[in-house]
Parts: sequence; C-alpha cells; structure tokens
Amino acid sequence: MTDLLQPLLDDYLHDQGRLRVWSLIVTILGDTVENRQKTISTTRLSLILDRLGVGQAAQKTALSRLVKDGWAERSKEGRNTFYGFTEKGREAFVPASRLVYAPPRDEEPVHWLMAVSDAPRGLAVAPGVGLWPVDFAPVEKGASVAGWIESMPDSLQAISPDHQAEADQLTALLRYLDVTFSPDCELDALAARMVLIHRWRRYVLRYPEVPQKLAPEGWAGLKLRENIGRAYWALTGAAEEWLQAPGDGFRALAMPDRGYWERFGYQK
Repeated sequence: MTDLLQPLLDDYLHDQGRLRVWSLIVTILGDTVENRQKTISTTRLSLILDRLGVGQAAQKTALSRLVKDGWAERSKEGRNTFYGFTEKGREAFVPASRLVYAPPRDEEPVHWLMAVSDAPRGLAVAPGVGLWPVDFAPVEKGASVAGWIESMPDSLQAISPDHQAEADQLTALLRYLDVTFSPDCELDALAARMVLIHRWRRYVLRYPEVPQKLAPEGWAGLKLRENIGRAYWALTGAAEEWLQAPGDGFRALAMPDRGYWERFGYQK
C-alpha cells in the first residue's frame, strides 16, 4: 500500500535541510494541547513525532533544549513523563496563535502603521522601514506613523521572491491534500494537519498577508488563509478521534475548549 503521508513529509516538512525539531514541538504543543490541557505524555508526543519522521535522538535533544531555554517544562506522574509550555512559552505562543488561527478578513485592512522596524510580516518600504496593518503591527519605541494608504508606487514590491516561493509551496501542499491525500488512520490525519499548520505557522509569522489592492492580479496568496482553514478542518475529525482516544501507556486528551473550535473562523 502506498504511504500517502510520505510525500507530505518529504516535500513540505523535511524539504529545507535539517528540521528544527524544537520548533515543530512548539507547533504540536500549541496545536494539540494548549486548548484542552497543560501537558502531553512523552509516549503520545513521541508517536506523533515518529510518524512525522523525527528520530528518537532528535526528539530528546529538542525537548531538552526547550526545557533548558525555559519554553517547556517536564513533569512526572508515576513512570510517565509529561511536557507542556512554561508561562514563558505560553506568553510567546498565545499572541502568535491569534495570528496563525485568525479567521479570514471580512474586509481589507484600512488602518496601517509605518514604522522604523525590522519586525517580520511588514511590507518593506525602505531598508528598516515597513508597513503593517494596525492590528498586527509591531510594538516599537522608535518613529512610527499611522494612517491610510492612498496609493503605492509601482516600484514597491509587496511580494518578495521568497514570499512568492513559500506561497507557491503552500498552494501545492493544499492541492496535494485536496486531490491526492487520504489518511490511512487517525494518526496520519493528525500528522498531515501538523505538516500543514507548521508550514502555515512559519509562513504567517514571517510574511505579510498582502491586501488585494497591493497584490498582483489573480494572486493565489489572497485565498491562502481561507484554504488553510478548510484543509485544517477537513483533517480535524479523524485527528480528534486519535487525540481523544487512550492508547498503550497514555490517557485520552481532554475535550478542547471553545477557542479551539473557533480557529480560522470555524463555528462548531
């Protein structure tokens, strides 16, 4: 039987050199644990990481790094070990999660902030100067000005080559999930969702979501958030069955809270 998950792993998770396993674990903790309970057992976490093609040595190294850096904490219950965010990790995750799981905009952003900043997600106006929608603008101590965009010169490139390449990769990933992929089991559905949301998280924390008036005509990136949300929820039914089921050496996870069911504007 063909393993339809493997192309997702090869082309969209392990495709950029050595995988930053610690970052992938942050994605897993944020996506599967934070909206339902505070920790996940090492046994369950290892099953997810194993299916994502991460070796045991890399898992242990990444978890040790997260604990050492103060992002995650380790706890014991009998023979079982559990991991979860510290307050430091949670404080970093929560603002990012609002951006990652935000619903598609009903309207184009109107209010913008121009600031002297190298923060990500801005439209580059000049070296060290960018434009951000006010609701996702960086908090800067330096010079900044807020207002409306009346017009933009043709010389201002809203989408960099790197931005375009990553948008193309996400579009291809979505096409594979829609046309080709079918999970063989509930764990495969969760693993596919992890590939999707990890790739999306990296994208949305790095690049701006360009408004229609500044995007090239017909640019597929305008629909990325909507399509990511649709693919996310298509995988979630089976993924939740695995997360809410007990297994050999671990208990079922708790039911998610309301915020989980509002991701990407979904209403259960």
